[in-house]
Amino acid sequence: MTIVSLDFSILYPGVCICRDFKEFTWLAVINTDITKRDEKRFDDLITKYPSINILKTTTRRSKEDLYHLTERKKLINYLEATDLLVDNLKNLLNQDDDLIVCIEGISFGSKGNALVDISQATGIIKNKLVDKILKGNSDRFFVFSPGELKNAIGCKGNSGKLEIYNKFISDPIIDSVKESELYEALLNEDWISNGSNVKSPIMDMIDSYLGITKIHQILRDENNQS
Repeated sequence: MTIVSLDFSILYPGVCICRDFKEFTWLAVINTDITKRDEKRFDDLITKYPSINILKTTTRRSKEDLYHLTERKKLINYLEATDLLVDNLKNLLNQDDDLIVCIEGISFGSKGNALVDISQATGIIKNKLVDKILKGNSDRFFVFSPGELKNAIGCKGNSGKLEIYNKFISDPIIDSVKESELYEALLNEDWISNGSNVKSPIMDMIDSYLGITKIHQILRDENNQS
C-alpha cells in the first residue's frame, strides 16, 4: 500500500509518500520568494538527500489596481503550483501502486481573504488529486482535521509547529521513518531549526507525515477490533 499525505498551503505545500510504512519519499513546492542563501541550502539538500524533492514556482500573486487582474494572477499561480505538485507526484508513484491519498482539512483559524484564498487553492488541489492521482476514485481520498492529525502523532490538537517537530524527532510513532533521508537531514543540517523555528518547507513536509500516522492508527485500530 502506498499512502500519499499532503499538508497543503499556498506558500509551502508539503507531501509525504509512504510505502507499506517502510519507505518514505518527500515532496514540497516553494510558492514564494526566498533568499539566495536559502535557495542554495535547498539545492544542496536535494542533491545530498535524493528522496527529498523541493520544487519552485515561477508565478507570483500580487495586488493589482483592478480586482479582476488580482484574481486572475491568483488563479494562474494556484494552477501552476498545483500542477507542479501533482505532475511531480505522479512521477514519484508507480502505475501499480495501491494508493490512498489524504490531506489536512482547512483550518478555520484563517480569516477573511486568507480563508477564501486557501479554500480556492485547496479545492483545486483536491480536484487534481482525485482526477489525476486516484483516477477518479474518491473512495480512496481522505480529509482529516488538523486536530486529529496532531493527535495521531501523540500531540494535543492545539500543538504548535515546534511541538510537532520535537515529537517527530523524539517519537514519530512509525520507527521506520527514522531511516528516511528527511529524518537524517533534521539531525545533521543545523540550519533547518534554530530551536524556536523550523524552516519551511521542511516543516511542511514533517506536517505532511501526520497523515501517514493517522492512516497507521486507523489500520491498527481495525486490526485490534478484528
